[in-house]
Amino acid sequence: MSAGTVLAPDRDLSPGYVVVEEGRIVRVAAGTPAPDAPGPAAAFPDGTLIPGLIDLQVNGGAGVDCLRCGPEGYEILGRYLAATGVTAYLPTIVSAPLEEMRRAAACAGAAAARRRPLPQILGVHLEGPYLNPLRRGAHRAQDLRHPSVSEIEETHRRAGGLLRMVTLAPELEGAEAVVRRLAAEHVIVSIGHTDATADEVAAAAAWGARMVTHVFNAMRGFHHREPGAAGAALLTPTLTLGVIADFVHLHPAAIQLIARVAGPIRVALVTDAISAAGMGRGSFTLGAQSVDVRDGVARLADGTLAGSVLAMIRGVHNFARAASVGLREAVQCATLVPARLLGLSRKGRIAAGCDADLVVLDREGDVALTLVSGEVAFRRGARG
Repeated sequence: MSAGTVLAPDRDLSPGYVVVEEGRIVRVAAGTPAPDAPGPAAAFPDGTLIPGLIDLQVNGGAGVDCLRCGPEGYEILGRYLAATGVTAYLPTIVSAPLEEMRRAAACAGAAAARRRPLPQILGVHLEGPYLNPLRRGAHRAQDLRHPSVSEIEETHRRAGGLLRMVTLAPELEGAEAVVRRLAAEHVIVSIGHTDATADEVAAAAAWGARMVTHVFNAMRGFHHREPGAAGAALLTPTLTLGVIADFVHLHPAAIQLIARVAGPIRVALVTDAISAAGMGRGSFTLGAQSVDVRDGVARLADGTLAGSVLAMIRGVHNFARAASVGLREAVQCATLVPARLLGLSRKGRIAAGCDADLVVLDREGDVALTLVSGEVAFRRGARG
């Protein structure tokens, strides 16, 4: 397939093309492909071909809530995500009674085992229940727990090895042992919903924490005498920063600050999308709680922000604008950065040997086509 511009790893090819065989990219080159080249024979002379987007924090979308849905719900969610340029993601389970969280994780695992041309479920992200009540945000206080190694080991076992990320507050009693255990199991620990000081964040990074969940949100903020979790997040080079670029969770100036201090190479764009994403205005759910969406903002009845309705491709464009970076750098924040964090060498790049997870953007920057492993997961205008 060819496009007016192809975002290859080292440069833009204008025009360029990609040859796909058996779900993998076998060639990336400038110019146009030969008529007999294998793979999808589609041409987008006004389009831009980018790697498929990877979202590390998806609570739901298209009316589907990852805490409550069955495996069939992931079919609906997957179709929605594909239309937004997402080709791989982590279903995110918010704090709930422990057995309910475990059931939801197992359900996501069952959905991941299904073979179909939809965005790939890379594992499960547990956002909780080991969060600080002082910074719980939209999580219910009664669902929060103290970190426990035995609990998380049992949860990991029940998830069938698909546990890939856990958001927790490192200042809680018992957190160090849990962080170290998860790190030893190659599960990413993300610091979030935390009242940790800068020193406590630095300690957590030393234990093995590698990410920060929706930086600046639901955490101790920056102060000139105590940089807090947010300040430490910006300055700790081993931490990847989850950024919700919807201009609600973060002012554009805050996004610019993140880009200047930490650099785009440490930014993983996420949506934190909830069931309301793609659904318009109305009442929806985030776990057991009701959420009202007005003017594109999701809130609990008391006004607390409750995830977002952001589409990932819109987050990419918002980040590029606020951070004053080009499309290439913004796209890498939603492709290469999360792929590297997850240790996925065949994702996040348009290069020979990589999975053929590809997205075509039209001249307005909207998604026209999404391929997952070389198969069409979304084509604008197609029925079904």
